[in-house]
Amino acid sequence: MATAANPPAAPQSVIASQSGVPLPPTPQKIQSKIDLAITLTLHLHFPALTLAVQNSWGGPSPMSAQKRDWFAGAISDLFATTSESTLDVEYVEEFLLQVMSDEFEVEVDDGSVETTAARLIGLRKECLRGNFRKVDEMWQEYRRRREGKEGANVGGLYVQGEEVDQDTDGESVDGEDQEDDGDVAMGDTVVETEKIRKERIEPEVDEEGFTKVVGRKKR
Repeated sequence: MATAANPPAAPQSVIASQSGVPLPPTPQKIQSKIDLAITLTLHLHFPALTLAVQNSWGGPSPMSAQKRDWFAGAISDLFATTSESTLDVEYVEEFLLQVMSDEFEVEVDDGSVETTAARLIGLRKECLRGNFRKVDEMWQEYRRRREGKEGANVGGLYVQGEEVDQDTDGESVDGEDQEDDGDVAMGDTVVETEKIRKERIEPEVDEEGFTKVVGRKKR
């Protein structure tokens, strides 16, 4: 499995033989595209997570960014180990909510997590069919944002790795930690800070003065 901190490149959607006849993608290529889709989704289309990383809700820098890298790997593992009959949007949404709560102490209730889960499921299905068009488009979107051609605010859009080389395989995303004030604009999506409620678990003390162990509420 490709690591989230060094996502694979997205140069071509098919492999051509020397005779010019397209060959089906290998299982390794399909997996690398799924991993790339996961990583790009977390950076481009999960604004609640971007806000959590920017505000260091997962721990001081670079801990929050490292948790996002781990998050991508955890989703890839979830896809690989969960049966097809179980793996649906609701299942992935619950997983995303639980990680956001456990690792970033954030309760997201604006509906964006369901949208992110649906995107992940859809991209995985496309990759399994050998259709990498949407993943390649996301990769180009990421490059445009980094180059500032769309004037988008991409604070927090980073993964540790080497500089991107557009003409070679094994491309990776360069690391750059940027902070931003106020709302976080990601394409057409604007996440208002107040929509994401950051809740910390406080200890409870009973009548005899003993501290109760309080677990996180699983949605």
